[in-house]
Amino acid sequence: MTNTPSHKDGVDERTEILLRLYGCELIQEAGILLKMHQTAIVTGQIIFHRFFFRESMVKCDVRSVAKAALFLGSKIEEQPRKTQDILNVFHASAMNHLGKRIEPLATGTTRFVSLREELFNAESAILRELGFIIHAEHAHKFVLYYIRVLFGQIPPQYPELPQRSWNYANDAYRSIICLKYPAYVLACGAIFLASRDLGINLPEDPPWWNLFDAEKEQVESI
Repeated sequence: MTNTPSHKDGVDERTEILLRLYGCELIQEAGILLKMHQTAIVTGQIIFHRFFFRESMVKCDVRSVAKAALFLGSKIEEQPRKTQDILNVFHASAMNHLGKRIEPLATGTTRFVSLREELFNAESAILRELGFIIHAEHAHKFVLYYIRVLFGQIPPQYPELPQRSWNYANDAYRSIICLKYPAYVLACGAIFLASRDLGINLPEDPPWWNLFDAEKEQVESI
């Protein structure tokens, strides 16, 4: 990540990676608390990563962008949440991390109005920078389908495989790897790693990943 706007503004690669992880964790945590489906959470994380390939973390607050990215993700995936709920969840998370007492934001207060304006400004900045192209495809929709194709069903002898693969798919969206490879290839990488963890031998003659138009080098790289 040596050509990103943040790097050009003096943010070293390790710090940028950590800030991306932090932003994605905020999105994941808030999405769970708001009872969103993983698709909305992942869409928010993709938007977050895309934005910071166009704007610098020095100029744009990571927390504000994470908040707005999830806000957009919830609308794109038809799981909209009230502005007040989005603000309260992120506010509670911030207070919790600071070890402070969590109290709901009262609507109409100066603090609430300020945070709402910040959210709308960040949302507008994201839409402007991404040219309103914010559609996202997810590896998750491929994971269970591919496992069924390989085994004919969700394998009863390997009950952990679907969840382990799903978890690895989640991990892919915490880093920029989700922008480097198509969603269907990410799914293959998640299944590959999960099967290796669980000691499951998948067919290699012919290679199983070829069935899904993935290449060995891609799967191993993921």
